[in-house]
Amino acid sequence: MKKVSILAAIALVVVGCNKRALEEPIPPVTPDTEAPVSFGATAEVSVVESKAALNLGTDLTPQLGVYAFKAASVPNASTADGAVWCSAKNLHYTWVPASNCYKEDTKTSLFWPASGNTSDKLSFASYFPYLATATTGNGVNAYVLTQDLATQTGTPAPDYGFAWAKAENVGRPNPMASQALAFNYKVAKVSLSIVGDGTSVGATGIKVQSGGTGEGVVSIKLYTASTSGLYKEYKLNLLDGTTTNSTGNLTQAAPMTLQPVAKTGNGTSGDTFEKDYVDAVGYLAPSTDANFEAAGLTVEVVYNDGTSDQTYTATIKAGVGLLAPPADLSAGLAAGNNYKYTLKLGKSGITFTGTVTDWTDVAGGEITLD
Repeated sequence: MKKVSILAAIALVVVGCNKRALEEPIPPVTPDTEAPVSFGATAEVSVVESKAALNLGTDLTPQLGVYAFKAASVPNASTADGAVWCSAKNLHYTWVPASNCYKEDTKTSLFWPASGNTSDKLSFASYFPYLATATTGNGVNAYVLTQDLATQTGTPAPDYGFAWAKAENVGRPNPMASQALAFNYKVAKVSLSIVGDGTSVGATGIKVQSGGTGEGVVSIKLYTASTSGLYKEYKLNLLDGTTTNSTGNLTQAAPMTLQPVAKTGNGTSGDTFEKDYVDAVGYLAPSTDANFEAAGLTVEVVYNDGTSDQTYTATIKAGVGLLAPPADLSAGLAAGNNYKYTLKLGKSGITFTGTVTDWTDVAGGEITLD
């Protein structure tokens, strides 16, 4: 599985350097309020903020959710409440550029055990992008993250690229030391690039329709003809990183909608992206559902040619065109894979070229639909 460091960086558990010597011994398992736990990035790695931002509006600050346990390992749900350290349940950490580290968003409440304790070790679980605690609906409840994936439109589009990590039995750094958190992506990603055939459609390029009228891409939808497997509601267990309890199904009647984003062509004669085109990204719950693997994923693009809306559809599945596994989705949707397809609109429908790249890229071939 593809591992990712926080925004192409390594997440490190570190302790501040302003620790004062203690005049009196501190009883076992007592937090040291002079030693807050923070998360930093190594100096040699650049930080790309947008990767860990929830992006639900104008806040593009990288955000983490953090749990800490006074235990040798991250516990299961039946024992987690009794092992929580410093009430550290879904603490909101944000990136502070001036300090080059992640700190708690509003106040500091998570500290290392005081030195001299019989045990100064903690175990951590973390994820990004952060979701607030909620008793129902989207958010985090009882160590489970829930997110409805149906609507992925907006400016900017929401980032549901959830990733998870843990670090267990971590001793208090003394003197300063660090502990890496290796994040794994826990969703699949579909990246679409929409181009015209240069003659019948998009002779001067493809754009996004503006103001609800005129030429351009009107909408992009994903759905399946299967009765199950393309999950609407995504669930991530934040204690063990599993995604086995996602529910619902995205169908033609109730599809996933993606945000079209205008892109400027590179001007290279003969290149697929010579002229302006449109991109879209969707995050999907991992799935090995046999019904979905057989039925595949349908992409629907509504494009206005300047006169009327034209609907283009194509289904990505085994036996269609030249697609090969895993791009043909015959093995379902794997967490950490970015399924990348170029959609060429023309008189005969959509021609697909596919690769799987970026996180763990999956390469494909072509599909031409009449």
